[in-house]
Amino acid sequence: MSLTRDEVDVFMDKFKKRGERTLSLLGKLQDFNTAVNDPLGKLLLDWLITQHELLLDKIANLTATDNEKLKYQVVREMLVDWSGKIQMYKDTINDIKKVSQKGE
Repeated sequence: MSLTRDEVDVFMDKFKKRGERTLSLLGKLQDFNTAVNDPLGKLLLDWLITQHELLLDKIANLTATDNEKLKYQVVREMLVDWSGKIQMYKDTINDIKKVSQKGE
């Protein structure tokens, strides 16, 4: 998912300073999004999801150790953080595209 130069120009014309902050945030999120979509990033994300499922099953079955409960909290926090960044990146791209379509 990417933006054209025209889409960015229309967005910047409309929002000026706020547009600069939005594009700065988008740049930071793009680095993360690129890393997650890299083969190693996908492998790490898949591992996190698998760990989450395994640990959640143990917790639900009341067989999790204290260490596994702590590990679950860390894995869950990472998944929430990562999914939030991925969603924010997609939402920001879509918002810029909507503004640029209305502005044309």
